[in-house]
Amino acid sequence: MMRWKIGASLALACMLHAPVSANPLKSLYTTIELEGCRKVRSQAERREWLCAGLEGYPVFIAEAGARTFVSVGADAHKRRAASQSLGTANALFRGTSRRATLEWRFVRRDGKVVPYATIQRYFTRAGSRDGEVLVVTKVTASEDCHVAHVDAIANADAIALARSIADGEARNFDCAAEPMRLGKTGRSPM
Repeated sequence: MMRWKIGASLALACMLHAPVSANPLKSLYTTIELEGCRKVRSQAERREWLCAGLEGYPVFIAEAGARTFVSVGADAHKRRAASQSLGTANALFRGTSRRATLEWRFVRRDGKVVPYATIQRYFTRAGSRDGEVLVVTKVTASEDCHVAHVDAIANADAIALARSIADGEARNFDCAAEPMRLGKTGRSPM
């Protein structure tokens, strides 16, 4: 009888804690294919596109010189992330591909998806060295900016680290600050 009571108590305790873990932080993914995006500007020195993202959060992509810029939300081209890139040559697309995936970290409020961060993979190059860097970006209804850069080759579980940064740091990050470099570095040009 005593074992049954302990077992029932443990089961009840687990059920009482279920709502806390029943709404875990989540990811959604959108595929960016430049051919399906609307060209905003196309000049020799700069090309810009507006692509579909989550509802209310279009994706702005710009390529200037050897750098790529990604920003999301209303008036994305005016947000800080639209002027942020990595310090070395980089691209959102690998090789000749014009397709990339954007990971959105989000919560649900009143039945709606509300993103608070994105994670995107940049392919980098410095001289003959190639690399991959995960860029964690803060997202709100009115701003977005780079929070952190993670060397995706130097860190064994770089995506888990990027998600941890997105979930733990992005919402409170001050967009006036410079992005952090977190985790191990040195394998990918950043």
